[in-house]
Amino acid sequence: NSHIEEKLIEITTTILSMDKKMEAFTKRINEVEHRVGDAEDSIHNVDTSIQDLQAKIVWLQEKADDLENHSQQYNLRLVGLPEGEEGKDPVAFLEDWLPSFLNLPEQGKIEIERAHQTFAPRSGDSNKPRMILFKLLRFRDKELLLRQAHNLGSLTYKNKPLHLFPDMSAELFQKRKSFNGVKHLCKDLDIPFVLLYPSRLQAPADGIPY
Repeated sequence: NSHIEEKLIEITTTILSMDKKMEAFTKRINEVEHRVGDAEDSIHNVDTSIQDLQAKIVWLQEKADDLENHSQQYNLRLVGLPEGEEGKDPVAFLEDWLPSFLNLPEQGKIEIERAHQTFAPRSGDSNKPRMILFKLLRFRDKELLLRQAHNLGSLTYKNKPLHLFPDMSAELFQKRKSFNGVKHLCKDLDIPFVLLYPSRLQAPADGIPY
């Protein structure tokens, strides 16, 4: 009996020790679960903040692009004019040359605030002249030039193709460029269309031209 009692005491002591260890483990597990819960909440908050920041970045990019395009709304790009044709005074050259070249109707003089070649390095290839960027004083003059250029169709100067484009940001240019396939299809099917600012293609449902 004495021997059994000793063994029982040993077993009881061991069980009590294990109980204490289990209690300590349980406490540590609870602490870990609590910390994991806090970490998950923190990660969720971080994810929410990141999403908010991403949305703000997108909004700011769109705002900056819109502001850039508004600052360029009086600008036009002339592509294909032979290098140096504008001489030392591109403003005077364009004010005198554009009305006659585009056969503009008699009206008030077109006024240009400034004009210059783009800052790309000069190419030795005469078939690749630098683009001329110019800013008109009045927005309606810009619309008149673009409309007249569109009405004339293909433009050539000294047997070289010439193009007149509105000035815009690179991002807006890519958006509008994405409609090229649809525009060609509309032209092939003789469907009238208009590309509205900033990048929205519209065609009449009834087929009546704009």
